[in-house]
Amino acid sequence: MAISEKHKTGTVSELIAASYFVRNNYIVSKPITDFHEYDLIVDDGTLKRVQVKTAYWDNSKKRYLVSCVTSHIRGNEKRYNKKYSEGSFDILCAVEHKTNSIYLIPAEKIIGRRSITLYPEGKPETVNSRYDNFEQYKVQ
Repeated sequence: MAISEKHKTGTVSELIAASYFVRNNYIVSKPITDFHEYDLIVDDGTLKRVQVKTAYWDNSKKRYLVSCVTSHIRGNEKRYNKKYSEGSFDILCAVEHKTNSIYLIPAEKIIGRRSITLYPEGKPETVNSRYDNFEQYKVQ
């Protein structure tokens, strides 16, 4: 069975995220089933549900994006994207592979959004003040 590049990339992002949490003294657990809107459970005395997402370069927009939707394929084989709702998870962990950057963003900052923009290599001067500064959540 061939695994898609998207699934490989997502798995690598989850492993990078898990490694970050282990290195920072969290206990990391993975749900047995894959039917949740979170990928990991981390424990530092308090349990937190973590949704891991891979940041990707959008060549047309010249910036890194993180999708803030969950995709489901229905019986008719059509893909449906749904924005995350309150209570889906506690932390969004965005992983950008090229720069090895990790962002830990509180769920309430992304709920209801379709995507967010990240600048792991530094925010360009040309970015206007309307940009939500997610760089403050960069931990690595």
